[in-house]
Amino acid sequence: MIFPMAAMASTAAVLQDRQPGWIYKPSWDLPVLILSAALVPLPFLVAWVAENTGWMKQQQAIDLVNIVVATLIGGPHLFSTVTFTFLDSRFRARYRAYTALALLLPVAVVYLGVTHYQLLIAFFFTWASLHVLHQVIYLSDCYRSRTAVPEPAWSRLVDYGLILTGLYPIGIYKIAQGRFRVGGVGLPFPDFARPLHLPEIALAVFAAFLAAWAVKTTVEIRRNRVNVPKTTLIAITTVVSFLLPLGSNLDVLFQGYNTWHSFQYLFLLWFINRLRDQRGELEDGVVRRLVRRPGMGPYYLCFLAATGVLVLLTAIVRALTPLDADQSYFIVVLSVLLMHYWFDHFLFTHPAMIE
Repeated sequence: MIFPMAAMASTAAVLQDRQPGWIYKPSWDLPVLILSAALVPLPFLVAWVAENTGWMKQQQAIDLVNIVVATLIGGPHLFSTVTFTFLDSRFRARYRAYTALALLLPVAVVYLGVTHYQLLIAFFFTWASLHVLHQVIYLSDCYRSRTAVPEPAWSRLVDYGLILTGLYPIGIYKIAQGRFRVGGVGLPFPDFARPLHLPEIALAVFAAFLAAWAVKTTVEIRRNRVNVPKTTLIAITTVVSFLLPLGSNLDVLFQGYNTWHSFQYLFLLWFINRLRDQRGELEDGVVRRLVRRPGMGPYYLCFLAATGVLVLLTAIVRALTPLDADQSYFIVVLSVLLMHYWFDHFLFTHPAMIE
């Protein structure tokens, strides 16, 4: 993360430095939001090296990847959500009910984690996959709003459909075969769904959207109306989503997707807060002081420290309860993570924040 942080250090006036068609500018968007997809295979490679060198057994390698990703990037990204929610009095005042409902999520997580752990993991993975894809949709909307070339509603529908369907053909097939494990448990596939041929249906729907998107993009290129950053992001996301479930160690592979997603989000929220500050939308407080620093380092370190508190809480739960390591970890982490998902559905339906 050193290069993007250094790049942001010189953005004293991001509103004046932005380029049309890009969220910020190509030299920032490409390495931070789009080509950072190169991070996806890193967790798998770390686990593979750890296993094949004899340094660790498979489960130890999985635990290592989970801890490293959660500590260095996953935790800081989810805690950065508070910059536009709990730390913003105007948001709390305007969306009182929405904010209050978020506080019920940790209660539900603790209850399900203790009494229905497999159900909690299945619910978490379903929401997590939709959340990751919703972020890509949000980024595509941001790129759409940053260009002067209008797009018809059907074009947006094709983009959304392709983004939302790529992950599931192979993923559902693996779940149906009982080969998809997350958090130490297999994701359930109900018996009533087996005659429905859901993997084949998911593949057919994905193929239809892919064909429509390919034709649409070809026409846009020929007419010189293609939105380059949006199209590049969707193309890379489609490749990653479709191919990722092909691997055998799915727990680690999806940590790769989480790494890319968290990396995008952390920088995106920092950038949005810089825009909010320059528009006079930030109150005097910790968020404004952090984003006015010349680089992103203090902002990141603040949320890295918050992640450390989460690690400590996990250790306490593990020590004081009969819960195993996976349950302790997920009960603590999901108590915060699901609130992060909840608030991001607000952010991801408001692309005007990036304009």
